[in-house]
Amino acid sequence: MRLPAVAPQGLIIHFYQHALGDLDGRSCPSYPVCSVYAREAFQRHGWLWGSWLMIDRLIHEADDLQPRALVGHSIVFEGEGRLYDPLSRNDFWLNDEN
Repeated sequence: MRLPAVAPQGLIIHFYQHALGDLDGRSCPSYPVCSVYAREAFQRHGWLWGSWLMIDRLIHEADDLQPRALVGHSIVFEGEGRLYDPLSRNDFWLNDEN
């Protein structure tokens, strides 16, 4: 299921991916990249919790104080080492299965 382009969060993510992302000059050090992670969070959990998960991810991406080896598993994606940080590692507390 894709997020409708007319949804506010869909527009913001689309705008970032296609207009601002290239101008930013740096890529997300995690896999999946932050914009894909945010889109998935909105699709699974809606606007409120999706926003919370997106903000939490961005805060952790800005935290360069910890070496990545201590944070989690790394993978190689497009020739670069990236921290493997899927949404399922961070939204377990929102699932009804617990």
